[in-house]
Amino acid sequence: MIITKTGKISDELYVIGLPEIPVYLLDGPVPVLFDAGFTALAHHYETGIKEILKDRNPAYLFLTHSHFDHIGAAGHFKNVWPKLQLGGSLRCHEILVKQKAIQLIRDLNLEGTKNLKKMGIHNLNEQSFESFDLDLFIKHEQEIELSSNLTIKAFNTPGHTWDFMSYWIPEKKILIASETVACYHNNGYLQPEFLVDFDAYIESLKKIRDMGATILCAGHYAVFTDKDALKHINASFKAATDYLTMAEGFLDQEKGDIDRSVLRIKAVEWDKRPWPKQPESAYLLNTRQRVKTIWQRMNKPYIEEK
Repeated sequence: MIITKTGKISDELYVIGLPEIPVYLLDGPVPVLFDAGFTALAHHYETGIKEILKDRNPAYLFLTHSHFDHIGAAGHFKNVWPKLQLGGSLRCHEILVKQKAIQLIRDLNLEGTKNLKKMGIHNLNEQSFESFDLDLFIKHEQEIELSSNLTIKAFNTPGHTWDFMSYWIPEKKILIASETVACYHNNGYLQPEFLVDFDAYIESLKKIRDMGATILCAGHYAVFTDKDALKHINASFKAATDYLTMAEGFLDQEKGDIDRSVLRIKAVEWDKRPWPKQPESAYLLNTRQRVKTIWQRMNKPYIEEK
C-alpha cells in the first residue's frame, strides 16, 4: 500500500503535519519523533503530537539529516518539551554550527512559509528557524534501546548527504529511510535523492534493501507498506540510473555547462509538476548539486589518470 495521508500507519506509528513535509511519531512507553519538517508547520506538528500523546511527552527526536525541511521545527520542539533529547550524526552537528548553513536554512524555511500560504495552509509559525544543539551524536550501527522489546538501530546511509542517518526498528520492521529512497511525488514521478555521491547513494539503497521492511517511511509525500516497501526501494534504483542517463546526456549536449543542463532538467521534471511541490529555489539548489555530482563522476576517470 502507498499511503499519502497523515494519521495512523500502524498500531503505534503516525504521520504528523502534512504528508509533503512529515514528522513521524512512534508511540509507546518511550515516544519517539523522527525529523522536524518545516519551521512554519511547528504548531501543526505540536498539535498532532499532543493529540496522540495527551499528557505524555516525546522522549527523543532523531534527525535523518540537516536539510531545512527536516529540522525546521526542532528548536520549537525543544522549547515545548525541554527534556526532549535531540539526536543526529556528528556531521549533522558540524553543519548546524556553521552560520552560513543556518542562514541558508532560515532562508529556505522562509520560502517554504510563503509556499504554504499559497496553498492555503493556516496557523503557521511565523518565527524564523531557531538553531539548536544536539544532545546525542548518533553513530553508524548504534542501537538505542527504548524498552526490553523495542530497539532503534541507526545506520549511516550517505548519498543524499554525508550526514545522513536511517533508523530501523527491527521488532516492528519499520524503516525511517527518508531520502535514502526516491521521493514519490503526487503525479507518481520518482525523484532520485542523491546529492553528494551517486555511487554512495546506490550502496545505501543496497544496504536497506535486504532489511525486510514492511513499513518504509520516505522523506516526503508517502509511506510504503508490505510489498510496496521493497517495490519502492527497487524503483529507487531505476529512478537513480534513469536520472544519471538523462543528466549525462544533457551534460554531453551542453558541453559540460552545468547551469544550462540544470534548466533542461527543470523543464522535464519541475516545470510541469503540479503543486504542492518542492520550492523552486530548493529544487534548483538540489538539482544543481545532483548535476554537479554527476559531472564530477563523469570526469573522475580523467582526473584520476591525470
